Amino acid sequence: MSVQVSYKKQTVLGIILLLIIFFVVESIANIWWNFQIECEFEDNEIFQKMNSNEKKRMCNELYNIRTSGTDLIPNQKSEFLNINSHGFRGQEIELEKSNQTYRIFMVGGSTMFGMGATSDETTIPGYTQMLVNTIGVNYDIEVINAGIQNANTKTERNLIEQKIIKFNPDLIIMYDGWNDLREGFDSKTTIQNWNAICDLGVKNNFDVIVSLQPIAGFGNKILTEQELNYSITGLDYKNNILKDNIQKYNVLSEK
Repeated sequence: MSVQVSYKKQTVLGIILLLIIFFVVESIANIWWNFQIECEFEDNEIFQKMNSNEKKRMCNELYNIRTSGTDLIPNQKSEFLNINSHGFRGQEIELEKSNQTYRIFMVGGSTMFGMGATSDETTIPGYTQMLVNTIGVNYDIEVINAGIQNANTKTERNLIEQKIIKFNPDLIIMYDGWNDLREGFDSKTTIQNWNAICDLGVKNNFDVIVSLQPIAGFGNKILTEQELNYSITGLDYKNNILKDNIQKYNVLSEK
């Protein structure tokens, strides 16, 4: 005895079967991809005592951070990091600040964001917040992590002009150098971006501190084995030896 199935039901069953196959393939692909992801910090000397599974989970979380253009998509929470409702790493903040709050934004690339940091508190802004909490002033000092992976002075300038300015900052600290050199910016371009933010600060009553990021091999620091290797083999985005940009770096350090 045979059972006839209508073409409509056959179509529905076919679609369901295709969806099942799609989800199975996607799941396998995601598992495979997670094992393929590698982060530079996983081999760093400071993580030698960290469990390899923890390092892999932290690496996967960093790679899975969602962005829209050069902005972080808000409301992302995971084991090692949190992106708040405004798209900044760390705890929640209000758009409007009280008169008793001194607000500091720290901008930069992956180092400022905290690539390899084990929590929001162990980033540069996180440690800065803990430090200023010990000062003992009679007002609140709020340190906000506005770092974004791969950011350079151009993307930072846009972030400050289009977004951070709305939060009424009192101080903006820029931490730059590495990504501008990797992007191939000449010294003039980087300095113009710095000056533009300083001018914006004068107009909007906030201070600006520009910090030049130290780069392995560009100074007299005794390097670790990993730093020494990267100082020799590190490349910019056009596959040129990064160390060849030391002259540009020295120009920036004089400004």
